[in-house]
Amino acid sequence: MKRIIAAIAIVGLAFAGNAYGKTRVACIGDSITYGFGLSDRERESYPAQLQKLLDERFPGKYEVRNFGNSGRGIYLDSMRGSEKRGFRHMPEHKAALEWKPEIVICNLGINDNGEYIKEYSGGRQRGQFVHDYMTLLADYVKQSPRPKLYIWTKLAPLTEGQKFHRSPEPFLMQADLEEIAHRTHATGIDMQEPFRNCMDEVFARDKIHPNAEGAKIIAETTFKALTEPLEPPVVLPQDIADKCEVWLCAGQSNMQQGWGSYNRTPEEKERVAKELAQLNSVDVRFWDVNDGSWKKLTPQNSLEKSANGVSFAIRRAQQVKKPICILYVASGGAPTETFLSEQVMCAVGPDGKPKYPNLCKIATNRHQIDRNDDFPCAWCKREFPRRKGKAAEAAWWPVSLMYDRGIKRLRNLPLTGIYWYQGESNATTNVAPDVPLADDYMLETNLAIIEQLRGNRNIPFVMMGLPKMNRPWDPYRAAQKKACEQTGAIYIDSLAAGLGDPHDVHPRNKIPFAELVIKALSK
Repeated sequence: MKRIIAAIAIVGLAFAGNAYGKTRVACIGDSITYGFGLSDRERESYPAQLQKLLDERFPGKYEVRNFGNSGRGIYLDSMRGSEKRGFRHMPEHKAALEWKPEIVICNLGINDNGEYIKEYSGGRQRGQFVHDYMTLLADYVKQSPRPKLYIWTKLAPLTEGQKFHRSPEPFLMQADLEEIAHRTHATGIDMQEPFRNCMDEVFARDKIHPNAEGAKIIAETTFKALTEPLEPPVVLPQDIADKCEVWLCAGQSNMQQGWGSYNRTPEEKERVAKELAQLNSVDVRFWDVNDGSWKKLTPQNSLEKSANGVSFAIRRAQQVKKPICILYVASGGAPTETFLSEQVMCAVGPDGKPKYPNLCKIATNRHQIDRNDDFPCAWCKREFPRRKGKAAEAAWWPVSLMYDRGIKRLRNLPLTGIYWYQGESNATTNVAPDVPLADDYMLETNLAIIEQLRGNRNIPFVMMGLPKMNRPWDPYRAAQKKACEQTGAIYIDSLAAGLGDPHDVHPRNKIPFAELVIKALSK
C-alpha cells in the first residue's frame, strides 16, 4: 500500500494541458459509463454528452473516449460468473492506459456493493476496497503524462425496486471513496445530489441505469467538476498557526446568531459594547463557512458573527493566553442530520446491523427532508419547502449538506475542541401541542454527532444542554446527558444553571452560556 500511495501522490500537480494536440479525457467505469440501455449509446452516453459540452466551450481542445465496461467493479478477486469482475482485468483498462489520458474520470463502485458489506461483517479484510481501488488508479498515475484524477465519491442513486435501494452499503462506501480521493489528490464528484429531485424519473427503466436525460445530468455535473475552480483547502492563519487553539463552533440558530440580533434596548447595547470591546485585547480569528474566509475579529466587524462562539473565544483566549481560531459551521433551524455524513448515519456494528437504525432510514431514503417520510420533525419538513431557494437558509437543509459544505472541509485541521449548541429541531415533532420524539431517536442523534465531529481525536466535546423554555425538552436533555456519559463528552446543564427564557427559543444574553463552557473546561 505504501508503494501505491507514493506512486499516486504526484497526481496533485496542476494539469497543464497538451501543447501538441487535444487534451485526452478517459472515462473509465461500469455500465453507466458505457451507456447500457440507451437507444443511441454513441450520442447519449455521458462521455458522448461530455464531449459535446467541452466542444461547445472549448472547440477542438478535448477528446473524450468511453472506456466503460458493463458489470465491472473494483475488487480484483470478485467474480462475475466464470470471469473476474474487476475493471483492472478488462481490455478497456489496458486500452485506456495505452491511450495515455491526461484526465481520468472513474465511476466504479456500484457493482461492488454485494462484496463491500463483507468488509464489515468479516467476510473480507477491512480496507481491501481502498487497496484495490488505489491499485487501479496507480496504473494511470505511472503513465506519462501523469493524469488528473476525478472519481465519483458519491455514486448515482439506486432507486426503488433495485436490490440495494435503501441499503447502507453505498453510503458506507462513500467514506472509503472520500479517503481514496484524499490520498490520491483526486477531485471527488457528487453524483447523488444532482439526482435528488428527479431520480424516480431518470432511473425509471431498470432502477439503476439512467436514461438519456440522466446521462446528460452526469455529463453536466462532470463538466462542472472539470471546468470550475475547486474550493481551496482550509488552512490556519499563517501568523498564528503554530501557537493557537482551534475550536469548532457548530449548531443551529443559538450558535448562528450574532450579537447584532441582541443589540436593541439600551441595556443590550451597553452589554454588547462592553462584551465586544474585549476583542481589542485578545486575538480571535473567525472562519465563516458561508464565505470560506478568515477574519480577525474587532468590535466593529464581529456583530454578525456567532455571539455564542465569539463570547466563548474571548474568554478562552483570556484563559489560555493564546490566540483562538473559531471554525464556524451553523445555520438556523438545521437539524442534526444536516451535520452528519451519510456514512456515519449508516454505520454498522460488528454484527453488520446499523448502529443508528433511525438515522440509517433517514439517510437511505435519499430524498430532501420535506420528502423524507422517515424524518420525524414536522417543523423542519414544513420549513424546507417554504425556504427553498432562499440561499441564506435553504442551502443547509438537505441531509448531510452541512457536513459536505463545512464539516468535511475541516476534518484535517488540528482541532483543540468542539462546542456544539443544537437540538431544538431534534427534540420534538414541533406541532401543536409539542410532542417529544422517540427516546431512541433522540439518543441516536446525540451519539452520532459526537462520533462525527470528534472522530478518532481525543479532544473535548462540549454539548450545551437545551435551556429552559415552555416546551417538553426534558427527554431531549436526558438524551444529551446520556450520550455525553457514554462517550466522555462534556454536558453543560444550562437548565440547572437557570439559563433560558420560557417564552423565547433564543435567550438574548449569550454570556452566561459561554461562561459555563469555560468553567467546564477548567475542571
